[in-house]
Amino acid sequence: MFKPYEHGTESHAIHDLTVENDTDCVSIYGSLQLTKDQVGLKAAKALQALLNDVVASLESESNLPDAVQRDQDGEIENPFL
Repeated sequence: MFKPYEHGTESHAIHDLTVENDTDCVSIYGSLQLTKDQVGLKAAKALQALLNDVVASLESESNLPDAVQRDQDGEIENPFL
């Protein structure tokens, strides 16, 4: 698993949930079904471990800013409309 906010090029998947790592942001998108079985338990623990790592990384920062200014990707015109 990657270390949050380091290297900025890593990606991790938990079933259909994707986690992308950047130096100033961790993006989580997709879907994840936590079924009431061993598979769901394993997925839930993987998600919990990932979020625990993100929280620990944020808490370890001594001078965390109020907000990070990120460049927003502009909308791209849909050529099919």
